[in-house]
Amino acid sequence: MSQSNTSESPPAKRRRMDGAEELTRSDIWHDDGSVVLQVESTLFRVHWSVISLHSPFFRGMRDLPQPAEQPSIEGCPVVVLHDSSEDVQYFLHALYNPHLFNEEKLSFPFIAAIVRVGRKYDFKNLLAAAVQRLRLENPTTFDKYEAMTRVEGSTISFTTQLMSSQPGIILDILTLVRESNLFELLPSAYLRALLCHSQEMILDGVLSSNGRLVKLSFQDQRICILGRQKMSEAQWSHGTFFDWITSDTHLPGCTGGLGCTATKRIIFYNVLQKAKALAPFTLISVTQLCPVCLSHHQEVMAEVREDIWEELPSFFGLPPWGELKNDI
Repeated sequence: MSQSNTSESPPAKRRRMDGAEELTRSDIWHDDGSVVLQVESTLFRVHWSVISLHSPFFRGMRDLPQPAEQPSIEGCPVVVLHDSSEDVQYFLHALYNPHLFNEEKLSFPFIAAIVRVGRKYDFKNLLAAAVQRLRLENPTTFDKYEAMTRVEGSTISFTTQLMSSQPGIILDILTLVRESNLFELLPSAYLRALLCHSQEMILDGVLSSNGRLVKLSFQDQRICILGRQKMSEAQWSHGTFFDWITSDTHLPGCTGGLGCTATKRIIFYNVLQKAKALAPFTLISVTQLCPVCLSHHQEVMAEVREDIWEELPSFFGLPPWGELKNDI
């Protein structure tokens, strides 16, 4: 099933049968292929046996009687797909080269294509592999979320299995997750968008490295902004945190006195005004607390963070964690 560009192959460009559009042969052109997929103006010659093995959709299409007037190229029926040719190109590369998923880093366009095409045509195995990559990006448990967050100066970022960090990728992931009904991953996707972007970036978008403006839909912008407010309110109403951070009473053994009291006010502002209860502790802690108060603050924040995590889906209008199920 190797790809070939022999003299027996059709030219790289050819007129459509109706003469309306020039078609281009892609680099996925198997000389022994048995079906040609036309996607936009691009042609892909593949094997019925391969695509039907992995997709009930194409299996059913292959078994249908073929009309005598159906267009063909070199004896292969032409099947028109209404998708992005770039998506199909990525997808077919993965279908014929499944070892690609063994690579540590995969690009976002590659993953997005696998999700979109795999979901539409029921390629279960490749879809599951792509969704698992997205699950690594958008954890559903607090411990996994903690393990992937990191702080660089005053900036929150996340380890990524997809690709080297680039502007806009977290917004792209959020859009893909929502459009693909990956409901289990949505709370983390919304949270990451909030923690890594200012309100202006949520509203105006982010310019990616290739010059493309990555912008959320109006629906997602609204959910993010309202979610930030709900998270702030939840932090404010958390009894353990509020009692500790607003108390003027010094803990037994406190050596900071009024200095610890003043520092708690700073923490209070940072956490509540900026909705950072789920930000990494190193970003919201202040080292001016004495050792006794610092230890107690860490215990309080650990409790707050776990409680806020459990409530996280509700901030974005979603059911509880246990009720979230992907619809793929």
